Amino acid sequence: MSMTKEAVRDKMKDANTMVLNVLPDNDYAKLHIKGSENLPLGLNSGDFVEAVEKKYGKEKFFITYCAGLTCNAGPEAAKALQKKGFKANDYPGGIQEWSEAGFPTEGSEAKEPAAAVTGSK
Repeated sequence: MSMTKEAVRDKMKDANTMVLNVLPDNDYAKLHIKGSENLPLGLNSGDFVEAVEKKYGKEKFFITYCAGLTCNAGPEAAKALQKKGFKANDYPGGIQEWSEAGFPTEGSEAKEPAAAVTGSK
């Protein structure tokens, strides 16, 4: 089962929720959901699950995401976590839908909020 951007935004208010960008580090550095953390899926989903458990434990609710609808890393990461007994779900819209909706992003390619742009030159 996948989540909408609104559901992700609302769930992020819960301290027991962890939003994971599963793209490579360089993609995360360019643009990611504000407040999300980076843990690349990589080639071995078993290694990914071990890294999640080691870093965050098993008690949190995990939301995985990647670039957008054509990216399979987010759904694969959520399935790998679910198979090992984690509470996890995927946000298929990814950073593309999130940023297009104007939701908060961070990174070198993040757009400035409209209010901050008005004071240019």
